[in-house]
Amino acid sequence: MNQVVYSSAAVVQFSEPQLAALLGRARKNNERLGVSGMLLYHDGSFLQVLEGEAAVLDTLFTIIGSDKRHHRVVRLLRRDVDERHFGDWRMGFASMKNLPANLPGYSDYLRLRGDPIEGANAADRLMAAFRNGRFHSFVER
Repeated sequence: MNQVVYSSAAVVQFSEPQLAALLGRARKNNERLGVSGMLLYHDGSFLQVLEGEAAVLDTLFTIIGSDKRHHRVVRLLRRDVDERHFGDWRMGFASMKNLPANLPGYSDYLRLRGDPIEGANAADRLMAAFRNGRFHSFVER
């Protein structure tokens, strides 16, 4: 089992309906590929953790890197893991003003007040850093 963490910047801000559509497509595709993980979005910045077989993640990361909706894709971590840290694919938004709170696959990770930095998991530490403002890299053209 492999785990990849990357950050990227959106070319343009995503609206809440666009994020919901992205969530739905990604859940469907990742289930088909046997990929789990978490995608966080805040003010044009993404941080994603992907888990799955190495060859599948290599192909998926190549596709992600060529997606024209974002740029500055930077792999932050790649490692072998004994088991999945994220058993289902989820997406965290900074705010959910107009979308139902029970949207399948939605995570309120970015609003959690716990301190995941205390955890030993490198992916948790990276996600906590993203929640706290690091890796935010939206650039308007």
